[in-house]
Amino acid sequence: MVAERLFAEVPDIVFCIKNRDGLYISANAAFAERLGLKSINSILGKSVSDIFPPPLAKTYLAQDHYVFKKGKEINDRLELVYNRDGTLGWYLARKVPLHGKSGDIIGLASISRDLLTPGDADLRFTGLAKVIETIHRNYSEDLKPAELAKLAKLSQTQLERRMRKVFKLTTSQFIRKTRIEAAARMLVNTDKAIIDIALDCGYGDQSAFTRQYKATVGMAPGVYRSVYKNS
Repeated sequence: MVAERLFAEVPDIVFCIKNRDGLYISANAAFAERLGLKSINSILGKSVSDIFPPPLAKTYLAQDHYVFKKGKEINDRLELVYNRDGTLGWYLARKVPLHGKSGDIIGLASISRDLLTPGDADLRFTGLAKVIETIHRNYSEDLKPAELAKLAKLSQTQLERRMRKVFKLTTSQFIRKTRIEAAARMLVNTDKAIIDIALDCGYGDQSAFTRQYKATVGMAPGVYRSVYKNS
């Protein structure tokens, strides 16, 4: 398959194919590396439930079910993964249905792009340094893309174009990424109450925080803490 050859050795893109039964029938080396496995042979023939912790497996199964049932793609889903080495990894995920000759859905392909952090020179060159610094320092506040654009002396359209070029994200997605990342660290490294973490990260209440955290990470904050704290 052409796609398999294209993504076989690309280090910052995770690629896999599942059949209609949800079993992995193809994957690339980056997928095995993200999971801490030595070979893709440890993945093939297995399901998400065999590989991921139950909360994550449940989320991925729900995504697969949506693709299989609706026949629709999932595009540019911002996801946070707590890597085996304890670092946080951000990815933009896409899932697409695969159709057989008769038109029936016979599987799905999934691609996750690693959102690499640009260097300071990239930020200065694109005029984003002040915007990113403001977001990192003030993510607990009600940040507006329009106000951030004025700070950078850009139109909002220019800001969005440059954010997508450098980060592959919209300004709003980057703000959400920053807040969720901060919350994830607090959940794992502190004993703060979830409501306090929500307020510290710019959310008006715990329910709003929980909804967005679960939508981004795949599990509720309390579940994430129980899975990864002291792991």
